[in-house]
Amino acid sequence: MIGRCLILLLISYESLAQTYVGPNYQAMGFTGTALKGIYSLTANPAGLVGLERLTASVNYQHHFFTTDITTRAALLGIPTRLGVFGLAANRYGLKAAYDDTKVGFSFAKRFGSQFSIGLSTNYHQLFIPNYLSTFSLSVDLGVQYYFEQGATIGLQYTNLNKATYGMDVYGTIPSFIRFGASYPWAGVMVTADAVYRLEGTVAGNFGIAYHVGDILSLRGGLSTNPLQQHAGFGVNWQRFTMDAAATFHPRLGTSPQIGLSYAF
Repeated sequence: MIGRCLILLLISYESLAQTYVGPNYQAMGFTGTALKGIYSLTANPAGLVGLERLTASVNYQHHFFTTDITTRAALLGIPTRLGVFGLAANRYGLKAAYDDTKVGFSFAKRFGSQFSIGLSTNYHQLFIPNYLSTFSLSVDLGVQYYFEQGATIGLQYTNLNKATYGMDVYGTIPSFIRFGASYPWAGVMVTADAVYRLEGTVAGNFGIAYHVGDILSLRGGLSTNPLQQHAGFGVNWQRFTMDAAATFHPRLGTSPQIGLSYAF
């Protein structure tokens, strides 16, 4: 089991470890560039301006069900008069064998009613017991523009400074540009992202959320390169929100995630 898990860590490292997204964005096809809320700490930091209350979130993802590979994340968003501050930490890996940890500090500010900008600085640590411990620092930049009809477009540049762990380490910190758009229509939110990774690959993501009153949201999505299906739901109760999602990989299997948020 340990050997199989380590192989999966290596072949899926770049696509999963440093591109973690919250459960609602995962359910909507790994989108998020043109969406707002606490989970913008895992996507476009400019979307943090959507927070009106101090909000905390904890999340757990189990990768591929048949392995012991997990992601654990904790998020905190703090709206102030200056803008919205955010703190995010996530750990991807296999207990006692492999740890990829990321801690990020973000700030987002709205300029007028139609434009916001967000910036994240991130600390990355790669740790393999009795073998390797290394770290790096990266910077992410995001912007969003809001139209009067409710549509949003966003641009996100992750790892702007092209940070790496060094030539002697296999682990990478992906650097990519995402462009996204979202549009609300009659209780439905439709969103799509186009992703360009700087090594030359291109991918597309599509998601939809249907809001059943103020309590329940049903979500689905599709992502390419590789082709994956996504589904999930969210439940709002007073100031609590529970989000659940699952990604279906054609060869590696299902990766479920659950998150719990509270707006103080």
